[in-house]
Amino acid sequence: MATFKAYPNGLTMGVGNATPVGGKRAAVTGWSAASVRRHKRWLYGVETPGLSGPGSGVTLTLRDTPANHEDWRDLVTRLLQRLRDSGMVRWHWVVEWQRRGTPHLHMAVYGPESLSAESVGELVVQHWLALTADAYGAGRAAQVHVEITGPTGWLKYLSKHASRGVAHYQRQGMPRGWTKSGRLWGYGGDWPITPPIEGVLTMDQFWQVRRMVRRYAIAQARAAALGYAANPATRSKAPAAWDSVAHLRRLLRNPDRSTSSVRGVSDWCPVPVAVDLMVWAGWSGELSPQPATV
Repeated sequence: MATFKAYPNGLTMGVGNATPVGGKRAAVTGWSAASVRRHKRWLYGVETPGLSGPGSGVTLTLRDTPANHEDWRDLVTRLLQRLRDSGMVRWHWVVEWQRRGTPHLHMAVYGPESLSAESVGELVVQHWLALTADAYGAGRAAQVHVEITGPTGWLKYLSKHASRGVAHYQRQGMPRGWTKSGRLWGYGGDWPITPPIEGVLTMDQFWQVRRMVRRYAIAQARAAALGYAANPATRSKAPAAWDSVAHLRRLLRNPDRSTSSVRGVSDWCPVPVAVDLMVWAGWSGELSPQPATV
């Protein structure tokens, strides 16, 4: 038997259950496969129609690297407190390291209806510069903010920064002199989160749905690539989008049949599409006996 979790924005499926690990979580020393999964599943659970208020996608950078993770943690904590004090509705952040080892933030910040997306982004940047211009040499020209017009697309963008592969250079090591990385993602404020639908499939249904999810993901990636190519302003993004199509086509291939037959799925397939695929595959509607969790 196989199980699935269908979230508002994504679907996960697998065979068997991971062995729970008890005890205190170890110190965070970089992205792990488990932390990437937790982050992505949280993003899957966000009800994007409930994201009220103007949203701004913000990238915040430094010139100089903090001496240790405590200094970086303090900097992020003070920024988040400023967002609370200035009346921001919700925020989500992801840490990424530049190749030279300096950390920076990718954020989604939503403000009250009285503000515009432009003013939300500019407010976040001004808070950041007040904290970092003198201490870490941050400059205005290196900070970027754009209006969030497609919430799901922005969630995918943030997920990408935490899912590039644990072996990527930004997932390996830390800035010189750091012994821990500290938290690599987080959120605050009023986020509308919906628990997933959890169900049970036969192995034949699991294999059929898995193939259909791959075809759905390929179709979405192809549409994105063609859209980028048709617009001169986004044409430079088309090659990377076509690379995603090629990657998805190879996704389930494995010469070891015992491994390929139980390979799980985690993709941006919204719950209405996921449930339709389950029904087409003959799913009986049987739900998991465990309570749904995000």
